[in-house]
Amino acid sequence: MKVHLRVFVEVENLGKAMNALTDAGITGFYIFEYKGMSPSDWKGFSIKEDPKSAIGLIKDYATDAVLVCSVVDEEKTDKIVESVRQALEGEKYTILEVPIRRIIVNSGNNEKIKDK
Repeated sequence: MKVHLRVFVEVENLGKAMNALTDAGITGFYIFEYKGMSPSDWKGFSIKEDPKSAIGLIKDYATDAVLVCSVVDEEKTDKIVESVRQALEGEKYTILEVPIRRIIVNSGNNEKIKDK
């Protein structure tokens, strides 16, 4: 089975995370840049419910972060996760492992479907 591995890191730790992921054997990835707040950062905040207030709060207080995603073989997941844990020891990060039921790749002229 394949796993969609998602690693959330603060921007300043992106290089450490990417080196750990590639050293552990990922073959490809994509990233999303975002602003995020952990529950401990959010605690005590109360905002107006209009969109401008919410967006303003996020822009002012949220941390710049990156979500690094890769599709990996389930058998390799533990090794990859351990590599990231060692590289980011003492830093904030979150790792999610999401099982993949099916992958459909359409390269324009032919479609490939891979079921688990």
